[in-house]
Amino acid sequence: MKSIAVYCSSSNHIDEIFKEEARRVGKLLGQNKYKMIYGGGNMGLMGIISNSSIEVGGEVYGVITNHLIDIEKKNESVNNLKIVNSMHERKIEMYNNSDIFLIFPGGIGTLEEFFEVYSWKQMRIHEKPIIIYNFNNFWNDLITLINNLVKKNFAGENMKEAYKVINNYDDLEKILKK
Repeated sequence: MKSIAVYCSSSNHIDEIFKEEARRVGKLLGQNKYKMIYGGGNMGLMGIISNSSIEVGGEVYGVITNHLIDIEKKNESVNNLKIVNSMHERKIEMYNNSDIFLIFPGGIGTLEEFFEVYSWKQMRIHEKPIIIYNFNNFWNDLITLINNLVKKNFAGENMKEAYKVINNYDDLEKILKK
């Protein structure tokens, strides 16, 4: 079984279009027997995508910190939930247990998680695929920023090859079924 870390929003105050897409993606992961690794919360897209995977028999591994248990409402439904002491522990646990990273729409925490695995790939710490899920053009500005870094020689041209951008469910489904 392959495992996929999903980085995404814990906010409940987002447009319904993103929530519906999270439901679809969660089911897709579960139906395709991908073990989902995520932040362990039951809020926002994190809760939706994990619960949707579980609903179709998917395996989900959540990693949450002590200080986020009350904030992100730890998800008691996950197959396996680990409580750690720090965000550093959380991120390394997710990294160590994942074969692929899926960057779903999210906020500052999602960006921080993306940039960590992205910079680690630049430093050749790993060769794991990074997929930016640019649903509803959510990540357009991020992609423009990275292209600007390359254009102005703050990052090498190879950094555009360090991730793959997909725009919709069908693109993700094709990748997962390979």
